[in-house]
Amino acid sequence: MNAFSHHDDRLQLREFGPGDAPDIQHLHADARVRTLLPDAQPLHDAAWAQAFATCLGDFYRRHPGLGIWRCDVPTPGGPQFAGWFSLMPLQASPGTAALGVQHGDAELGSRLLPAHWGSGLSLAGGEALLRHAFERLRLRAVWGICHPDNRSAAACLRALGFTLRGRAPYEGQLSEHHALDAATWQRVRHLSHRERLRRQRHADPQPTPEPA
Repeated sequence: MNAFSHHDDRLQLREFGPGDAPDIQHLHADARVRTLLPDAQPLHDAAWAQAFATCLGDFYRRHPGLGIWRCDVPTPGGPQFAGWFSLMPLQASPGTAALGVQHGDAELGSRLLPAHWGSGLSLAGGEALLRHAFERLRLRAVWGICHPDNRSAAACLRALGFTLRGRAPYEGQLSEHHALDAATWQRVRHLSHRERLRRQRHADPQPTPEPA
């Protein structure tokens, strides 16, 4: 499987390299970005950001087609860093297996600079990675996981076609797990995000209580 990259009139996705560490640090230096993240890696620290960017090179080689990709947007002055999008392996645990997570599933994610919040960029990047996941990698299912208070992330996932499956621990905290399987993707991929959101409006179940 060749390395993944994507380019259209909205955004460009490419692999991170060691030279991108300052942008990773800049992204996480904003406290608004760090709020409600599912992990606690201190990527606002220069040393952590550098180590993270360097380790990604090995990850791309070990997991072809998966990873975390730098997102740039076009501007009159040239491409400008906007954040990242990710499609990462997701391991089933006793709590997540009960929701339907299986070996080989992946997790869709994004982290954008606040200047791009509400711009539709999260939908554009998510759409590109869903096409990659289902039409190139032939994945069974993709998951979107977010903090229960992150209503913006949940709304974006619903607009992409995801359905809430329930709540389970993730990275040590209770998180909402949304899923989109290959069969559903085939049914909704030609629909607009507004139409997908309308289909999901009454489909989400009540969150599953945290396992004892």
